[in-house]
Amino acid sequence: MEINCGQADESYIGKPVELKGWCRYLRDHGGKLFIDLADRYGLTQLVFDGDALADAKQIGKEYAICVSGRVRRRDDETIDRGNPTGMVEIYATKVAVINKSELPPFEVIDEKRKFLANEELRLRYRYLDLRRREMIGNIEFRDRVTKETRRFFWDNDFLELETPMLVKDTYETGSRTFLVPSRVNHGRFYSLPQSPQVYKQMAMISGLDRYFQMARCFRDEDPREDRQPEFMQIDFEACFRDEKWAQELIERLMKRLFREAMKKELKTPFKRMDYRYAMENYGSDKPDLRFGSRIFDVTGEAGKSSYNILKRVVESGGKAKAMAFPAGFGSADQKLDRNYMLKAIETAKSLGLKGLTWLFVRDGRINSDPGSIASSLGGAAEGIMEKLNPGDGDIIILCSDPSERLLLDAMGKLRKMIGDRIGLYTAEFEFLWVDGFPLFETDEVTGKLKPAHNPFSSPTEPTLELLDTAPEKVSSRQFDLVLNGVELGSGSVRIRDAALQRKILNMIGMTDEAVDKTFGFLLEALKYGAPDSVGMGLGFDRIVAMMRNTKDIREFILFPKNKKQELPIDGSPTQISGQRLDEDYGIKTG
Repeated sequence: MEINCGQADESYIGKPVELKGWCRYLRDHGGKLFIDLADRYGLTQLVFDGDALADAKQIGKEYAICVSGRVRRRDDETIDRGNPTGMVEIYATKVAVINKSELPPFEVIDEKRKFLANEELRLRYRYLDLRRREMIGNIEFRDRVTKETRRFFWDNDFLELETPMLVKDTYETGSRTFLVPSRVNHGRFYSLPQSPQVYKQMAMISGLDRYFQMARCFRDEDPREDRQPEFMQIDFEACFRDEKWAQELIERLMKRLFREAMKKELKTPFKRMDYRYAMENYGSDKPDLRFGSRIFDVTGEAGKSSYNILKRVVESGGKAKAMAFPAGFGSADQKLDRNYMLKAIETAKSLGLKGLTWLFVRDGRINSDPGSIASSLGGAAEGIMEKLNPGDGDIIILCSDPSERLLLDAMGKLRKMIGDRIGLYTAEFEFLWVDGFPLFETDEVTGKLKPAHNPFSSPTEPTLELLDTAPEKVSSRQFDLVLNGVELGSGSVRIRDAALQRKILNMIGMTDEAVDKTFGFLLEALKYGAPDSVGMGLGFDRIVAMMRNTKDIREFILFPKNKKQELPIDGSPTQISGQRLDEDYGIKTG
């Protein structure tokens, strides 16, 4: 009988079997040859001697072979209890080489994270890296979560629909898209979709009621470990529903995914936080709530200080804020010692902060040794201690800057960086809904309005009247899902009125001509009884990675791009000859 390499156990002892797979490890013991044969399902030990030995000695690493033999129990001293097939081995009687292999550029290691080749080499030979047990586990896990996601939406009466991949360019909204030239229509281009946003809205106008899609999306943005130029998104939209309904739906989805894929039970409802509260207290609209270390405004206290850097910022109208962390927790690479804090100062400078210092708490007071910064705080020290209420051994990070916006943003990044270093978390997974986002942001360089998220989010009814007089105070019906300080996705109730949608697009700098050119098809559709609708896009690659406690989404993508947005296995992007561009697409270069 034919079995896979993860199937043989004691129930097969004495039975003739046939296996196919790749030769992972070879051990020549003179009169016997041992080969560990691997496939997607596992790894089984083969034993060759006698007539089969000569043929087996011609086999090399990663050869694809077919082996026939009989299952037998291993000797007690050779049993591998960490392997599901480790109680048995295959006594091989016949072997055939399906295909030889060149010596791989790196060793395919089944032990997790042991002796890994460098990342660029593994991406170049991704098809070999995917043979590792860890990578097989990652891809299988992704598949498990994908299937469960689909089942969830099907069970909730959603239709799985496919929106177009070659779409209209929307560069006027400020986004960077990938363009695809048309061969049939020279001089005209498609755009690859950043999201199915406007097309799913039109699906709601059609009356299809509930849509979802495992949507392929494309964004031409700078590479990061949790970003790829092409990625998968759990995308959904529903008619005649509001944000509360959508949030409860996603909470049920997350509970199901974690339960079915990881055997973990999540507590619902998830925590909720207003955007402004999040920014003021955590310096981020995606705060990590696995640890405390809130940000406190100590501008009043800092004004009493004689520490010149701090005093100058406050006297010029700037702000001072502080947060506290346990400094001595854990191993050497977790502690907030002097060397680490000097690095934190450099990070603060790179973020644009004008001032950062740190203070140790000892014996219930801020350290005020002669000559230390703390001794310059004077009366400010007591007020800071009272406001932060730190414990002994804590370290206080004190920052100041003329721009409160920059100050909070930088402190939010420092808080996350230091919190991740310490790793003193109160929970493994901490979900959070953030809402109350402003509809607009002001560009600090141009002073012009731009959408805080996207220009299709509906303003809240109470703030709609401020649209003409104080647009910066208008709130949107936008909501974000955050996990452990990482945004998983954004959703909103959509604008259903064509005139209001045009007005919002005008306010972010689009002329009526640009609106009609770019979104005229959507505005026209909105005039035909567009319903209330709510929807969301969730970064699927990011969700899968975080479920497995990693931020690097490339570990869960079959063939990911590298940090230069290149696909190492095929060398793309590649140059196209000027002649071909001219003849096929009407594009002239040079």
